[in-house]
Amino acid sequence: MNILIIGFGSAGKYYFKILKRNKDVKKIFIYDENKKLVNKNLFLNFINKDSLHKNKISHAFIATPSHLHFKYAKFLIENKINVLIEKPMVLNLNNAKKLIKISKQTNKKCWVVFQNRYNTAIQNLKNEILGKNFAKIFYVDAKMYWCREKRYYKSNWHGKFSSDGGVLTNQAIHLLDTLVYLFGNVVKFNSILSFNKKKLEAEDFAILNMKHKNGIISSLVATTRADKNYESSINVVLENKRLEVSGVSLNEYKSYPKHESVIDKRKSESFSNKKGIYGAMGNGHYKILAEFLSKSNSNSSKDLELQKNLHVLEILHSVYKNYKREDIKYIKSKQSILGKNEK
Repeated sequence: MNILIIGFGSAGKYYFKILKRNKDVKKIFIYDENKKLVNKNLFLNFINKDSLHKNKISHAFIATPSHLHFKYAKFLIENKINVLIEKPMVLNLNNAKKLIKISKQTNKKCWVVFQNRYNTAIQNLKNEILGKNFAKIFYVDAKMYWCREKRYYKSNWHGKFSSDGGVLTNQAIHLLDTLVYLFGNVVKFNSILSFNKKKLEAEDFAILNMKHKNGIISSLVATTRADKNYESSINVVLENKRLEVSGVSLNEYKSYPKHESVIDKRKSESFSNKKGIYGAMGNGHYKILAEFLSKSNSNSSKDLELQKNLHVLEILHSVYKNYKREDIKYIKSKQSILGKNEK
């Protein structure tokens, strides 16, 4: 099969690295509208219907800035190409619904990348809380203390509501998705957002208190204002025990014998052999790509289909919509199932 990667930043390069090892992939084509790649082998100067069919492209990966996701996903699915989209899937709920409709009409895959669902630690946590333990959960505490310095936001799209969003939409969306994946949809919430306008337009600190449909209460605290990437973690407090997944990318499973935390290596993964952003990405992309490219798997084992993942986007829209500030612009959304904040 022949593959197309749109966007050749950090994520695009990571896909390229993984795909080169796949024996079923014959050619990898790359397109990036912001880079002059015309003279390099397999880099496309433009993409249109003719170039897709001429190069026999069957699957595509969208790793562009967030505001371009819909533009390329719509074009590709309409031309009957299977599409995998980096988070967030799109910035607009109505656009997400349009993609879902087109993918059903063309019978092509349209998936979103939430790689932490595939982490060994997350799957072990999911198995642990299923069944009788689920009823004993009374509180879930999630936090992400990361660093994004001012130079990170000097790009023409990072940290802006129209093209990216803040810490919730960009970095902490993985943590929010994991909470929904493990504990179900959110029915009520309240929130506090804080802004460092010297760095970015959108929020760089957020607190969400949420009630899930099954009655579980969770709290999410996320910031990119820390001085380095400390951790991303989920603590599950039960009546008779405490469970924790932590590490830079939710990769370490911890138990608490005698009230002291101990890393269970059998239920954890180490990303220490990967430097920088690739260490934070973890190993989930390998598993996602294998499923996405498989001819035998029409559905994702971890429910990555776009139609199954509207809820995270709905939460983000509801948080921004309900947070009242006159001096910022909002990602516009007319639809939300969450309603107003709890009073």
